[in-house]
Amino acid sequence: MPKPEILFVGNYCRTDYLSMLDKALTYCHFTFLEYISPKEEQNKSYLKYGEPVYWSQFRDVNMLLQRLKPDKVVFLAIESYNHVILNLACKRAGIPTYHLEHGLRADYLINAELAAKSKQKKPVLPKISIVSARLRNRLFLERSINCFNADDKVFLKTWFKARSQSSFVELASSIKTLDRIAQNYISFSAGVFKIHKIVDHLPPDHPVRYIGIPYYDKLASVTQLAVQRAIIFIDQPLAEHHLLGWTPAYKVDFAERLKHITQLLNYKVYIKPHPLQDITIWQYSKNIELIDDSRLQDIVGSIPIVLGFYSTYLLPLAAMPHTTLITLENHPAGRLDVSKSFIDAGVAHPVYSLDELPVALENIDQLHQQQLPHKKKFEEEWLYKFDGKAGERLRDILLSDEL
Repeated sequence: MPKPEILFVGNYCRTDYLSMLDKALTYCHFTFLEYISPKEEQNKSYLKYGEPVYWSQFRDVNMLLQRLKPDKVVFLAIESYNHVILNLACKRAGIPTYHLEHGLRADYLINAELAAKSKQKKPVLPKISIVSARLRNRLFLERSINCFNADDKVFLKTWFKARSQSSFVELASSIKTLDRIAQNYISFSAGVFKIHKIVDHLPPDHPVRYIGIPYYDKLASVTQLAVQRAIIFIDQPLAEHHLLGWTPAYKVDFAERLKHITQLLNYKVYIKPHPLQDITIWQYSKNIELIDDSRLQDIVGSIPIVLGFYSTYLLPLAAMPHTTLITLENHPAGRLDVSKSFIDAGVAHPVYSLDELPVALENIDQLHQQQLPHKKKFEEEWLYKFDGKAGERLRDILLSDEL
């Protein structure tokens, strides 16, 4: 039986995104699509999983589908002009489309005022070396629009004009047609999908399957070890993306204060950085160790304290019986309770200033006893099943015709 042809649309240079496909790798044939030109790729790590194609290789979206002949198309997001055109073309051609959850959506974006405080900087102009590819992509879009009927052309032109003037969150609230979303959603859990449903303005009965979080399947087997006087800090690129008022200068000040506090209290801090952030501020500090996913998996059983901002990585760490989670709410944009989902679930203690952190650390045993009774319910709502089989459930969906 031939392997199904899966077209994976999204940032395939992110190894964490690709890791979701590990269990499906020998069962499916993957083709990757996101960039106009190979010059936009950051690495070649995807070659283990499949081969890339580029928008500029195709005259229009019909040619793309005729050449690739995908059985299913899986999107990490449907937010760009190219995404929307491809999604609509698949629907008209009878090719199933799926929106695969790739992270915890920021539920503070539901609030328009907070969303406005969190807007990222506009991207810089493209480098001269890829300008010609972008011009070819514009021709691709124009030709692709002409592949559709009159009603679809009206929708696409309306969406394109609105997208050029609005953020995705603003656009989703103003253009609610099903033509802009995938036919099916593959989500981590009911809690994660609830936020996605609101932000994307999905209909109540939109098809969805929950799988757990494939990134963290290996963490499901972690057992408690001898306790270290240490903290795991899950960092985020807030300053790099200018989210919630963060700036590089504010981040440097934050880093220096956090290092000072933890040194005074004799804590070692293991920092798991985000793939898209600058790590230089954490280097060359005696009580700091930068770690990757593999190192985190090795040590997390011995670390009783987790510190972090609103992050997908906090979901499995908050669910572990031996951990106590402290969330950092010290955002320049104001007191926002960005980690409200964790706080309301009873599995996180917020601090609104680093001045509050020493008190929280001195009372960590009491905080742990407060969080422990809520962890199982949190796991069920936010991780679906924390059993190490999320990747297998994703594989089964890709192989099945039921969704």
